[in-house]
Amino acid sequence: MSINEQALGKIVHDLQTKLQEATRMVASVQAQIQTRDREKRLSELTNKELSALQPDTITYKSVGKMFIQEPLKDLTSELTERVSEMDKDMAALDKKRIYWERNKAEAQGNLQELIRQIQQAQGA
Repeated sequence: MSINEQALGKIVHDLQTKLQEATRMVASVQAQIQTRDREKRLSELTNKELSALQPDTITYKSVGKMFIQEPLKDLTSELTERVSEMDKDMAALDKKRIYWERNKAEAQGNLQELIRQIQQAQGA
């Protein structure tokens, strides 16, 4: 039982495309996770520094090119909220990363199996 070369070429091409897409998506999701982690650490550090201030300290929030006076309590609650939001984003992105890694491994396995079968058919 042999598959004609045109159909075999299409199958190989489809598997290679799927593998390339999965590899690209894994890299993209990992970059997004790193960005969220960096933002989270920055927010935590800023919140830590703000917690060392006296409650009646005048604080300012950066908005574009200007600064707006905002109560310390509001700034700290906003940063705490941002940290929890980053945690949720990172959890969702980690699920995406696992999904794309599975797709990548599946595509690699399928491609290797197809190549092994072709080599066996040519050797027989």
